[in-house]
Amino acid sequence: MRIALLALMLFMSGCVSQSQLGQQYGDDFDREEAAKTRISLGLTYLKNGDYQQAKANLDRALAFAPRLADAHYSLAYYYQLVEENQRAEEAYQAAMDLAPDNATIANSYGAFLCQTGQYDSAKRYFLKAVNSQQYANSAQTYENMAMCAQEQGEFADAIDYFSTALNYQPTRAKSLFLLTELYLKTEQWDKAAQTLTRFERVARVSPESLWLAVRVAQGQQNLEKAKGFGEMLLSMYPDSQQAAAYLRSREDEPAAVIMRKAKPSITNAEEVADNPAAESAVDESANSAKRKSAPTDTNKDAAMPRFHVVQAQENLYRISLRYNLKMATLQEWNNLESAGAIFAGMKLWLVPPQQQEE
Repeated sequence: MRIALLALMLFMSGCVSQSQLGQQYGDDFDREEAAKTRISLGLTYLKNGDYQQAKANLDRALAFAPRLADAHYSLAYYYQLVEENQRAEEAYQAAMDLAPDNATIANSYGAFLCQTGQYDSAKRYFLKAVNSQQYANSAQTYENMAMCAQEQGEFADAIDYFSTALNYQPTRAKSLFLLTELYLKTEQWDKAAQTLTRFERVARVSPESLWLAVRVAQGQQNLEKAKGFGEMLLSMYPDSQQAAAYLRSREDEPAAVIMRKAKPSITNAEEVADNPAAESAVDESANSAKRKSAPTDTNKDAAMPRFHVVQAQENLYRISLRYNLKMATLQEWNNLESAGAIFAGMKLWLVPPQQQEE
């Protein structure tokens, strides 16, 4: 009897609530549109860090339209941000129950499940998203799948998922960067270098990208190239964590240089370490001896052009990579005040001043 009475009271309170809405807003009040407006306000408050106002508006949206999937989805996102995972999961599930074919919600739910360690369930919702014919963001979902697999230590699967993401969006910088890191982790040095080259074409220079380039070159045992990237890193971002990491890595560099130079033509590593003449011979055969004077960057190849005409959207960093010249050297040879003092159509000398006469 008490249960029936309680149910009746809840039912009546619901009727009063709906009646009050009609009285307050009029009979032609569009509850779904009002809910969408509240959702937009709530998400804006979330973006600005005002979680209290965000929650108030999202609750209001749900009151206006309890069967609107986006209202539950937005609340799930809120709960996820404030780390109320149980409520977040309930809200995600409610949203999926109301919109089982919504690929966007499925992708977000999959990312949440991966974050909470529910990998099998996460993969199921990721696949649900990418299998939707109307879903236009498959690259992001495959990227999410890759990161989820990587967290589990499934590196081969992660590489496959990143590669698939790039099939959908070849210039997706985040996937290119993370895939390069995975190739490094699995010691696939050449693939790492190839993927890094693709990344450099679409992304801006950063301490992260330069440190990645250092490690790729080190993995390929191209220590001169690694040093060049390291010097760029120290010059452009001297206070960065990556610059500090590079400085720490240089502490073990001398021993690494000797061992790696021994491999091409001398089998006895101790002979190289003890015999300067032998080390010199290895340096010559590998063509990787360190040079300290300014002309060290001069390319002896006859096919090397004497100057480069700067193209639109090119920068000094990209040009230095193309011709294997240091940025500092290009600045010195061209009397540039800074790395940004170039422009489209400018003739940029690739040889020292004494060789620049027409």
